[in-house]
Amino acid sequence: MTDRYLFLGDSVTDCDRQRSVKQPNRAEALGYGWVNRVATELLAKEPTTKVWNRGFGGCRVNELLTHDWCPLKQTRGSDFTCITLMLGINDIWYPMSDHEYPDIKRILAEFDHLLDRLQPLAERLLIMEPFAIPGTATMEQWWPPLQEMQTGMGALVAERKLAWLPLQAGFSTQSSEQPALWAYDGVHPEVLGHQWLAEQWLQCNG
Repeated sequence: MTDRYLFLGDSVTDCDRQRSVKQPNRAEALGYGWVNRVATELLAKEPTTKVWNRGFGGCRVNELLTHDWCPLKQTRGSDFTCITLMLGINDIWYPMSDHEYPDIKRILAEFDHLLDRLQPLAERLLIMEPFAIPGTATMEQWWPPLQEMQTGMGALVAERKLAWLPLQAGFSTQSSEQPALWAYDGVHPEVLGHQWLAEQWLQCNG
């Protein structure tokens, strides 16, 4: 059976992919970021593999399912070898930009609903921890709600016995000396950030 990998998320996953291209494995449909790097490794090992990037720039947790996120016309259960989800940073960014504290309880309820929809569709559902570091777009006030959301997401993933890939601590440590090469604005990865994310995914799925 052909392995199928679906990547879902926001702009950190999207990376300017060409949304009009629906076919798997097309470079322009994979974006310029970490998903492209992962796909390159997967396809080098097994050319029959199918990889889709369905990241949506600006997307929040409750918005993903309103987009054209599923590349299959019909789903029957366990259609994908692995669905990878990294989402939530915009649920912190948007309210904080309006000087409002994010509604973490609501975000986590929406996240749990999203897991409920996605879990039956994949043999493996992998959740990547949303993260941020100090940068031109982030503020110190982000850290308490971000940590609360990360902790809550991790707990929900554990309850469902799904795969959880922690990123915050590692990204913070690795980027500490040259943060501009990792995520200049604190949210969107740069060259080293994308490479590190790809390496983390590949190690988790090795």
